[in-house]
Amino acid sequence: MFKLRATALALVMLCVTGVSSVANAGASANVGLVSDYYFRGANLGDAGVYAGADYDVNGFFAGTWVIDDGDGANDGLETDFYFGYGMELESYSWSVGYNRYEYTYTSDYEDEVQFLFSAGIFSFEGDFGELHDEESDPTVDTDYTHIALGLSGDVFGVTVGSTDVDDDPAGSYDYIEFSAGGEINGFDVSVAIGDASYDDGDPGPYMYLDVSKAFDF
Repeated sequence: MFKLRATALALVMLCVTGVSSVANAGASANVGLVSDYYFRGANLGDAGVYAGADYDVNGFFAGTWVIDDGDGANDGLETDFYFGYGMELESYSWSVGYNRYEYTYTSDYEDEVQFLFSAGIFSFEGDFGELHDEESDPTVDTDYTHIALGLSGDVFGVTVGSTDVDDDPAGSYDYIEFSAGGEINGFDVSVAIGDASYDDGDPGPYMYLDVSKAFDF
């Protein structure tokens, strides 16, 4: 699932979904690495290398992103596909899109509809999707909802979010994440510190480093 490499949720939403490039149609790519793979406050893997590509024109965007998210039984690749439409104005931006998450180590996958909105230093993210258990029971899909609010500045940011998985207390949780980042020698560098609280326990605080490089074509 998409990397968190920006300084706060508002920047994350713009970089990940391609909304930031709506005003200038074209293609771009990115490569990077993370010390631990966290997404929406959940640990999805150990240190990994990732790469992505995006294209946008007249508000429409599409892209893909791949990470080697090796973590025990989940050792393999995650591949994300996404597309949608968005607009960036002087005081706010918004987008509506579709995301799909696939893995080389399982036939299970997730897909979701995503709504993003930011105004000034404030941002909102809403994700409404389904978990498709193709290996255990292909006839059963599990709905989930993720909501997050963000506050960001030029360097520092904070995100508060909640994920609710239907009929699965172990998969439902709340989290808070603080981040700081900037550009160093042409690379985007960010550090995030967070904590997640699950319905059946608290895995404790976490921290990760993200270093990436973007290229325009």
